[in-house]
Amino acid sequence: MSVLRHLPAPASEPPYDDEHAGRGPAGPPSGAVQGTLALAFVLPNGIPAAPAPPPDLRLVPRPAAEDDADAVDFGPQPTPTSALPTARAWSARFAQAVVEVLAGDRPVSQLVRWTTTSVYDDLAALVVGPAAVRGSAARGVVRSIHVSEPVDGVAEVAALVRRGARSTAVALRLEGLDGRWQCTALELG
Repeated sequence: MSVLRHLPAPASEPPYDDEHAGRGPAGPPSGAVQGTLALAFVLPNGIPAAPAPPPDLRLVPRPAAEDDADAVDFGPQPTPTSALPTARAWSARFAQAVVEVLAGDRPVSQLVRWTTTSVYDDLAALVVGPAAVRGSAARGVVRSIHVSEPVDGVAEVAALVRRGARSTAVALRLEGLDGRWQCTALELG
């Protein structure tokens, strides 16, 4: 049969500065050695544990204002026209998609990538609201597209849409953002 023994619990808190054994009133404990920073040592093969920065390292200065840095780093990045699909062909397909969304033939969610938040919200409100034309026998078709490019990466488009015997206009502004055309303004006539 084993006998139970009572052992004292080990100290769970570090000693306070005035509790170190062998420490004088004004100095480190006798026989103590100052340690080194954990990363300031040499590996067994002779290489320092904290490598020195490469000599050709070039530091780039930060932008003057923090707000500008966020806009440059995280905001939409403009894309030049040369890196985008042809504005005429792309805007014709986009205008046709808008007509199909308004007719209820296509879900508005298919345009989320190609529109800004405000344009998408305006289209979604038109589809949900009473202005949406559903159930019409004649399907809307884009009959003509007129494109103007006032500056690089921007296209202003006027489209003529024909539905049965009626015609209407669609005007949109496309901007090259993040490598694709994005509709930033839309007006329905």
